[in-house]
Amino acid sequence: MIGFDPVPLTSRCAQILDGREHAVVGVSALNGYFAPRTIRHLLDWATRTFARVHVLVPGVELAGTLVARGCPAAKAGAKARSAANNTRNRVIRALDALDPSNATVSDWNELAPNRAYGEARTGLERLFATHPAFAEHCLDAVRPIVGVPELSREQAEQALPFLLAELPLVIDTPSILGTGSSVFCYPRPMPMVDLLYAGVLPIHPAPTQGFVSTALTQAVRSDQYLSNVR
Repeated sequence: MIGFDPVPLTSRCAQILDGREHAVVGVSALNGYFAPRTIRHLLDWATRTFARVHVLVPGVELAGTLVARGCPAAKAGAKARSAANNTRNRVIRALDALDPSNATVSDWNELAPNRAYGEARTGLERLFATHPAFAEHCLDAVRPIVGVPELSREQAEQALPFLLAELPLVIDTPSILGTGSSVFCYPRPMPMVDLLYAGVLPIHPAPTQGFVSTALTQAVRSDQYLSNVR
């Protein structure tokens, strides 16, 4: 039977997890790990564990990642929309089956009108343009997301919007969604998360923001399901 073993990244993350107030559950597109059965078990665990759950699926920025992988730009937008819609539909079907009263689903683009999210994203874009060390960390972070050997800087920059769209919710969900505290849940630490919590970047997680790895606990498990395309 599938189960989940929530692993907080730090002791502070553990304290926030213990509060069980709010979770953002990241569900990726074009990733074999997120099969319908896995999504359902993950959301069942999340909606029973936290008072509120926000399920996050990718937005149109996925197209840049596809272009970086070699997909023609003329086709990348349609493919990204199709993949994002398929992922959202999987989530919706899982939530319909579970029928929780404490969960919502949205993508990054639906957060665009949110002032805190917009300010955070603009700040990250400005930091990328003005802070060379931060820029290099960002480019290093998108390389495993794209998953292409010998990725050029130009290719990495094409995939950058994906990273910058997601980071605000990794850094400060409470300000964006109006919660007292929150944990971001994903099967394994995402690019830059370790650096964020180690304090080596010019940005830091909010004091009430945590990160939790939600690894499968079933007996037969393979890391191949955590594909590089998120």
